Amino acid sequence: MQRFLLPLISFVSAALVYGIGATIGLWLMRVAGNEAAFWPANGLMVILLLSVRVSQLPWAVAGALASSLPIQIYMHTEPMGFALAASDMIEVVVVVKLARRLKLLDSGLESVSSVAALIAILSLSTLLSAIGAAATLAWFQDVAFSASFTTLWRLNAASALMILAPYFAIGKTGWAVSFQTALHNGGTRRTIEFLALLGIIAASILIMRHASVSMISFFTVPLLWCAIRFGPPATAMTSSLLSLGIVLLVIIGEWPNTAMSRSLAWQLQRTELALSFITIPPLFVAAALTGLHNMTRALKESQERLRYALAGSGEGVWDWCIGTNRTYFSDNWYAILGYRRDEIEETAETWDRLRHPDDAQENKRRIRDHLDGRTPHYSIEQRLRHKDGHWIWVLDRGSVVERDAEGRPRRAVGTTQDITLRRARQDELDRRAHHDSLTGLSNRAALGENFARWNEEERRFCFVLIDLDDFKPINDRFGHQFGDHTLLAIADRIRACLGKNDIAARIGGDEFALLIEAAPDEVERTARLLIERISEPIGFADSVVTTGASIGIAAVANGGPDFQDAYRLADVALYDAKAAGGSAYRIADTLLSGAARSAARDRTVSDLMAAAGEQPVDQPARDREDAADDCHG
Repeated sequence: MQRFLLPLISFVSAALVYGIGATIGLWLMRVAGNEAAFWPANGLMVILLLSVRVSQLPWAVAGALASSLPIQIYMHTEPMGFALAASDMIEVVVVVKLARRLKLLDSGLESVSSVAALIAILSLSTLLSAIGAAATLAWFQDVAFSASFTTLWRLNAASALMILAPYFAIGKTGWAVSFQTALHNGGTRRTIEFLALLGIIAASILIMRHASVSMISFFTVPLLWCAIRFGPPATAMTSSLLSLGIVLLVIIGEWPNTAMSRSLAWQLQRTELALSFITIPPLFVAAALTGLHNMTRALKESQERLRYALAGSGEGVWDWCIGTNRTYFSDNWYAILGYRRDEIEETAETWDRLRHPDDAQENKRRIRDHLDGRTPHYSIEQRLRHKDGHWIWVLDRGSVVERDAEGRPRRAVGTTQDITLRRARQDELDRRAHHDSLTGLSNRAALGENFARWNEEERRFCFVLIDLDDFKPINDRFGHQFGDHTLLAIADRIRACLGKNDIAARIGGDEFALLIEAAPDEVERTARLLIERISEPIGFADSVVTTGASIGIAAVANGGPDFQDAYRLADVALYDAKAAGGSAYRIADTLLSGAARSAARDRTVSDLMAAAGEQPVDQPARDREDAADDCHG
C-alpha cells in the first residue's frame, strides 16, 4: 500500500501546487492586460520537489501536466497550453536535478559559490524553458521567436529568483536559530534596527509612489545594510518581498511610470531587470560576509580546541620564524621549564643555552635534516635545564609550515612536552630488563648483548666466570636473608676490582660473569684479587661467614669465539678450578682441537660431580690428552 501511496501523494500535491501557481500567474496576467507579469508556478513546483524524494519526480511532473489540462480547456488552448506547461517542467526538472547535485539546499547561500551556483542554475533552466515556450508560441500563434523569447526568459528568471532565493537561504538546517541569533546579538537594539530597515524600505516605496518617482536603485543601500548586518536569510527574504511588492504595484498601475509613452510590458521588463540588479549583489555580499564569519568562527573554535587540548596535555607551543630567528613560546612552554615570560629571550638561541651539551649535535642534525626536506617532521627527545638547575627530559616535535617561493623554510611550529617521568619509568623498565634485581649488576641478557657488541668491535677481552665456593651451606644454615646479604657484599667487592669499562653480571644464584677488556695475563692479576676479596669474612647480625670463588677465564679476540663457546670454555676452566680445591682460577685453552672442544661441551653431570669429589680430576690434563690422541690418531 505504501508503495503506491507516496507516488499518489506526489502526483496530487504537484497537481495542486502547479494548478494554484498557474492560476495566480494567469490572473496577474489578466490584471496586467494580458502582459507576462509574474509566474510563481515553476518556483513553487521546485520547492515541492526538493521537499520530497527525488524518485517521485516523474509522478510530480505528471501531476503538474495533468493539472494544466482543466486550465487549457477553460481557456481553449489545449495543445499550446500543454506545450507551455511542458516547457515549465523543463525549468523545474533542471533546477531540481542541479540543486540536488550541488547540494544547494544545504548551503544556506552562505558562500559566494553557492549564490553563483543559484544564479547559474536559474539562468540555464529559465533559458531552456523560455526557448521551449517561445518556440511553442511561434508554432501555434505565429509570434516571432525573438519577440517573445526575451520576455519569457525575463519573466521566468525574475519569478524564480523571487521565490527560490529565500527558499534556498532558509533551507539549511538551523536557519531560524541563526536569524534569531543575528537579531539577539545586540539585544533589543538589533531587533529595532531590523524593524527600522523594513520601515525605511516601506516608507521609500510609499514616498516614491506618492511623488511619482521610480528610484529602484535607492533600495541597494538598505539591502546592503541588511546583507552586512543580518546575513543571507534576512537579505533574501527582504529582497524578494521588496521585488514582489514593486512588481505587484506595477501590475495594478500604482508604481510610477517614468516613460508614459511606453507599454506596461516595457515597464515590467525594465522594473524586473532593475530589481534583479539591486537584489543579486546584496546576496553575494551577505554570502561573502557569512562565509568569512563562519571561517573566523571555525578558526576560533579550532584554536580553542587546540588550546584546551594543549592545556590538558601539558604541552608547550613554539613558533620559530627561521629568517629572523625570533621564536614565540607559549605559557605552557615557560611553565615546563619553570620560567616567567620576561626571564628568557624569545629566540632560537634560548634553546641552545638550555639544551644539554650531549644532545646538541644530534638536535642540530635532526633540525637540518627536516629543514632540508629529508624528513617529514622534526622530533627529538632531549634534555633542557630547568630554572631550578636540574635537567628535564622533553619531547620536541615540529614541522615547517611555511616556505618561500624558492622552497626555503621560513617558519616552523611545534610543541614541547615534559617526558621526565616517562623517561624515568622507561629507564627503570630498561634497568629491570638488563640488571639483576638483587645486586644491581647486569643480567644474563645484558651480558650477552655487551659480549656481542664487543665482539663486533673486535675488542680484545676476557670472559670470566665466577662460582662461589660453599655458598649453599650459608643459605641452609643462616637463611636466604643472610644469603642475599652475602651476595650483595660480594657484588660490591667484584665492582671494586674492575675497571670503569669492564662489565659485571650475575647470571645465576651464586654465579657471576665478567667482561674484562685486558689480555689474559692482566686478567690473572684481577682474578687473584677477586679471589682474595671474595674470601674476606662477611658479617651479618651476630654471625660472620666466609666463602671462596672458583674462576674460569676464556680469552676472546678478533671477533671470536661467540658467547656460547666462550661460556663453555670458561665453564670448563671453572670446574678445573673447582676440581683443584676451589678458591683458584684457570684459563681455558682456546686453541683446543675440534674433538677436544666437543668433549668439553658434552661433558656429563657425572664428570662434573667427579670433578667436585674427594679425588679431583685433572680435567685440563685429560682434555689435553684427548686432544693429543686426536692429533696422532
